Amino acid sequence: MSDLLQFTTEAVIADYDRLREDCGLVDLPHLGLLAFEGDDRKGWLQGQVTNNLRNFDTGASTAFCFCEPTGHTISVLDVWSLPMRMVATLAASTIPAVILRTQQMVIMEDVTAVDLSKTYRLLSVQGPRATSQLGALLTLPKLDAATAEFEGAEVYVLRSNRTGMGGWDVWVPGAKRKALSALKESFTAVSAAAYDVARLEAGVPIYGQDMTQKNWPPEMGNAFSSRHISHNKGCYTGQEVLMRMHSRGQSARQWVGLVAKSPLTIGDTVIHSRKGDVGTVTSAGFSPDYGHIAAAIVKTDAAFEREIVNVRTQSGTVEAEVRLMPILRLE
Repeated sequence: MSDLLQFTTEAVIADYDRLREDCGLVDLPHLGLLAFEGDDRKGWLQGQVTNNLRNFDTGASTAFCFCEPTGHTISVLDVWSLPMRMVATLAASTIPAVILRTQQMVIMEDVTAVDLSKTYRLLSVQGPRATSQLGALLTLPKLDAATAEFEGAEVYVLRSNRTGMGGWDVWVPGAKRKALSALKESFTAVSAAAYDVARLEAGVPIYGQDMTQKNWPPEMGNAFSSRHISHNKGCYTGQEVLMRMHSRGQSARQWVGLVAKSPLTIGDTVIHSRKGDVGTVTSAGFSPDYGHIAAAIVKTDAAFEREIVNVRTQSGTVEAEVRLMPILRLE
C-alpha cells in the first residue's frame, strides 16, 4: 500500500469514526431545497404523494415519494412542516419534475412549489453528538423543525438522520457568510467517502444512483417503504400500482446490502448459484465495521437475509452475503 493510499484510508476511517462516535459536517451537493407554500399545500399533497399527511402538523417531519401513474418514482422527499410552508430536501435533479407536477395538477388550490436551492446552503451535522454540539450554538426545535436566529441569519433547523446515528440539517441563506463561516468552523468536515459508507450502512439510497425513475418505491426494501409509503390512505397518483404490489406481498426486485470478502464496484453483476444473474451493484465502499460492503438491486427471490451470492467484478468473482437494509443494526 502506498503512503498516499495509507493516508487516505486512515483519514476516511477517522471521518467514519467521527460519524459513528461524535459528529461531523457532511457535504450533500446532490440535494436541493424545495418549499411548498399556500393555504392548501397539505390537502393538495395528500392527494399526490405516497405517505399520509393528515396528522402532519407544524414542527413534524415525514418522507414521501411523488410517483408516475405507473407507480414509478419521480422523486423522494424528506419533508418538514413550518408555520407558513413545508420545506423538503430531494435530489436537485428532480426538482424540475416536482415543480412541473405541481403546475400541472394544481387547479383551484392555493399551492406553489418554490426552488430555494440557489438562495440557501445546506450544512448537515450528522452523528450521535450532533444535538448537543449544535444545541450549544443555536436554539434547536422541540420537535423536528423550526427557524432559528444564528449570527444575524434566520436559518432552517431540521432534524435529519442521514447516517443512522441522528443529526440535523441547517439551511443558511447563501448571502449570510458570517453564519456559514461560523457553522463550518464549529464542526469538522467529513469526507465524501466516509459519508458514503455511513449512509450505505444506514440504508439511505441516493436518487439517480441507487434508484431512478425506473424503480417503484417498494423495490427499495421494507425499511424504505415503511418510512415513505402509507397503505391506509386515500387515492394518490400511482396508488393503484403500489397497492397491487403490496397486496401481493412483494415486488419483483429489492434493494439490499451486500457484505463481501473483496472490493465491489458500482455496475458489478450479482449472480445466484441457481438463478443466474439476479442484479447489479448500485453503491460500494469499505466499512471499518463490516468490511467490503455494497448495495444492489436484485431479484426478490434472491433477496433473503444471509443468502450467499457471487459478484462478477473486473478482478474476478467475489462471494458476498445478502443483508436486508439497513446493514447497520443498533443493539
